[in-house]
Amino acid sequence: SMAERMAFNEEIPFDITNEVSIYPNVPDEEAPLRAYAAIGQGDTATTPLQMALVAATVANDGVVPRPRLVRQIFDPSGGIADKFSPTDLGRAMSPEVARQTTEMMESVVAEGTGTAAQIPGVSVAGKTGTAQTVEGENPHTWFICFAPAIDPKIAVAVIVENGGAFGSEATGGAVAAPIARQ
Repeated sequence: SMAERMAFNEEIPFDITNEVSIYPNVPDEEAPLRAYAAIGQGDTATTPLQMALVAATVANDGVVPRPRLVRQIFDPSGGIADKFSPTDLGRAMSPEVARQTTEMMESVVAEGTGTAAQIPGVSVAGKTGTAQTVEGENPHTWFICFAPAIDPKIAVAVIVENGGAFGSEATGGAVAAPIARQ
C-alpha cells in the first residue's frame, strides 16, 4: 500500500507521458518475496521519475508532490502567459516517518554507502541502490537524494544502466552517487 500511495502501479500525472513503475502484489503466504520486492528485486520495476518522486515525498514531509516539467510559460514579450502552482498527489507517510527516513538517508551520505554524494556545507539525504538485471549483464546503479536535508530545494534520481565503466563491480554508491553530487 505504501508503494501505491507513492504512485507505483499507475501512470504518474505528469506533463508528458511516462512509464508505469511496478510494485508487485505479493500474497501474504509469500511474505519473504514482499521483502525481496521492497528492495527492488524480483518483479519490481521503476523509472527515474518514480524514484525522484520517492525522494521528493520524503523531503516533502510525506506528501507526494505532483511533478511538473514546466513552472511558467512566457509570452513573446517576456511576460508570464501561464503559471503552475505546486500541487500534490496526497500523503504517502506521516511527517514522523518522513523525518525518520530523512535521518536514515542523511546517515547513508554522512557515513554509509552514499558518501560520494557529500557536498561540503550541505546536508544531503540519499539512498544507494544496485539492481541486478538479466543473467550475464552488469547491474544498474541507482542513487536518489534530496538537499538540503532540512528545508529541501531539490530531489534527484540517477540511474547508470549496466554500471557504466565499472561493469560487474558497479554499485550505486560508487557510480551513481558522484553523479548526483554534481
